[in-house]
Amino acid sequence: MDFPDMSIGLHWFYVIMQLLPRLFVVVVAAFIAIRFEWLRQALRGTELQWRYCVPAILVFAMLAITGTHSGIPIDIHQGLQAIDLTTEMPEKLGETQAIVGFRDTMTLVSGLIGGPWVGLGTGLLAGAERYQLGGFAAFASGLATALLGFFAGCIRYFRPNWIDKVSGVFWVAVTGTLLHRLLILILVQPYSDALALSWEAVGPVFIVNCLGCVLFFWIMRDLDRDRLENEIHEARLLVLQAELRALKAQVDPHFLNNTLNDLQSLIRRDPDKARRYVRQLADFFNYTREFAGHNTISLAQELAQLQRYLALQILGLGDKLQISIHVADDLMAFQVLPGCLLTLTENALKHGFKGRKAPYQLLISAETEGANLLLKVIDNGRGIASERLTELGLRPVQSKNKGGGVALHQLLQSLRLVFGEHVELSFDSVIGGGTVAMLRQVKRG
Repeated sequence: MDFPDMSIGLHWFYVIMQLLPRLFVVVVAAFIAIRFEWLRQALRGTELQWRYCVPAILVFAMLAITGTHSGIPIDIHQGLQAIDLTTEMPEKLGETQAIVGFRDTMTLVSGLIGGPWVGLGTGLLAGAERYQLGGFAAFASGLATALLGFFAGCIRYFRPNWIDKVSGVFWVAVTGTLLHRLLILILVQPYSDALALSWEAVGPVFIVNCLGCVLFFWIMRDLDRDRLENEIHEARLLVLQAELRALKAQVDPHFLNNTLNDLQSLIRRDPDKARRYVRQLADFFNYTREFAGHNTISLAQELAQLQRYLALQILGLGDKLQISIHVADDLMAFQVLPGCLLTLTENALKHGFKGRKAPYQLLISAETEGANLLLKVIDNGRGIASERLTELGLRPVQSKNKGGGVALHQLLQSLRLVFGEHVELSFDSVIGGGTVAMLRQVKRG
């Protein structure tokens, strides 16, 4: 082989400077592509299910084939044969022509990210395409591409700790570069031409493989960070649901205890009414069970459940209980915590009206305040002492009566779990003049 006048070092520098901008374009394209959720999901699941492997293989194979066609054609008998970016790659290479590109980079990356089967699939497709281009060392290059993808994938599968650091990824790229050169030296004849091709390409391919794999290492880190964030998010949702179930499990017995006490008293006075009470109670808990798995329900659903609860109370209180509900139709779709109005209403009935003569008046309303939804439950009960107003909801408070604000405390905890820290539960009350319970939360459609 006759080299041009410039030294081999300048050859390598020239090829590297031609390849790097093309490699960076592909890396940027890959980074943009990985922002699409379907691809991220596919890459996260490549080690779990074949249906995720196929799109990952297709994407990486396209990048690897781009690495072939973005390469620099060389003729082993004429030295470096540069082409400008507007020249199309020939359909077939000449018998003494080969390509110095970054196909191996993309194939190694596919294995490092997707595992052995994605690496092998990518290598087979990109290697077959390189083989059909023909030219010098076509079979050896195609075979090497397939083996490199499988090699990198095996490293990920069997020794994942090796590629947790930049140094590990670097050595995978170095090893892959040397394996490709070794296969060419073993399989290609004449040996002098195989040695010339290996010497001509080893420098640029070494630099491009190492740099490309390290750049994709950072993309892998982004993918792993995304995977970890998703797992943390899912774990937080599980914790949230567990906490809500625990809180509901504490509130429901509180309500059931009050209801059963009323039922016990009613059985003695009016058994027929007590039977209707039991049917109403069963209907109420059927819907309670339906809403148990939801973090939020619509305001319309909450009001419907509240009316079922109030129907139970009317069976016991009759005309003593006077109820007004003022909620505009355009607010009905907003999401609220299941049982929020019910808890405030129950608190008024069981504590606000205790020791006070009928009639017991309840006004339930909803309105908007900018970005907030404001729910109110107004009663004409006995009122709340001023020293207890600021503590209600924030913590269980000491009280001579049963309850002690536990349900209100749990309500505020549940609201904050679902709607964040900007939820406000407040009370305005006058002793002997009733109480206004106000719940502010962000509007959520």
